[in-house]
Amino acid sequence: MERGKMRPEHRTSEGGFTIVEMLIVVTILSLVALLANTSYRNFRERAILNRAATVVASDMALTRSYAIRERQSVSLVADEANRMYVIRSASGDTLGARVFDAGSDLAIDSLNVLAAGDSITFNSRGMLTTAFARVDVGRASGDRQVQVNGTGRSRIIQP
Repeated sequence: MERGKMRPEHRTSEGGFTIVEMLIVVTILSLVALLANTSYRNFRERAILNRAATVVASDMALTRSYAIRERQSVSLVADEANRMYVIRSASGDTLGARVFDAGSDLAIDSLNVLAAGDSITFNSRGMLTTAFARVDVGRASGDRQVQVNGTGRSRIIQP
């Protein structure tokens, strides 16, 4: 070959991916998307349940503060069948309400107040009229318990 002249390069294959390689990549991406979606759904379920339990605990604290401020007994009265409750003073005034049905952003499957008459009552000093009360909040992802002791302090427990 003459000096200074270049040899032409011969290509034996074109650049790109084969159909088999593309199918493998699509399969792997589908599996990753499926796992991510399942994890996200589980995370979302737990987040809604935790938020609902936090709201119940906050509403109990609010009920207690109403009792102290109004200097009279105030009750959180539950309607478990409709997954809701109202905060009501001893004089009969409704001070607040909360609904946990399917139309709510805090939709839960069950609300169970473990206290006499499905109500939790705080006296004018913010103390429970019973020694102990509990509200169970349930969803497909599990349950949370909001416990209230005799002094009116609440805490969330995962059973």
